[in-house]
Amino acid sequence: MKPFLSRFLAACTLALASSCALAQDGSSADELVQAGLTALKQIDEGRAGEIWDTASAFIKTRYPRADFVANTQRARQTVGTVARRDWAGITRIRNPDGSAGIPAGLYANVDFSTRLENNKTVFEKVSFRLEPTGWRLTGYVPRENQ
Repeated sequence: MKPFLSRFLAACTLALASSCALAQDGSSADELVQAGLTALKQIDEGRAGEIWDTASAFIKTRYPRADFVANTQRARQTVGTVARRDWAGITRIRNPDGSAGIPAGLYANVDFSTRLENNKTVFEKVSFRLEPTGWRLTGYVPRENQ
């Protein structure tokens, strides 16, 4: 391998390892926005089953895969054709005691302002729980008002 390519690959590996370290402590807002956009793309493409496959474990125990997929698709149908999405806000929430039947841990809501092709704006919230493997989806809620 040429020396330049070897150094380039080493730098890329270091950069990836650094971003993974941030991912594990949940401190990266950029990571949450990207995770939200990725989940929304999967939802847009009708791939909610793939989301359930990698969702937080407690979501899998609450919702069978078929129910999760059907509910997600039904919610997405209320949105319409997306022209543009911009993140509008990120809220991190620590649940220290597992109250309300939700496991203890760090959670985050990523809110998107979504412009539709008919020039209407809707809002989509994608929720996550930080687990040892990174942020895992816990919910998707589209709505007309912020």
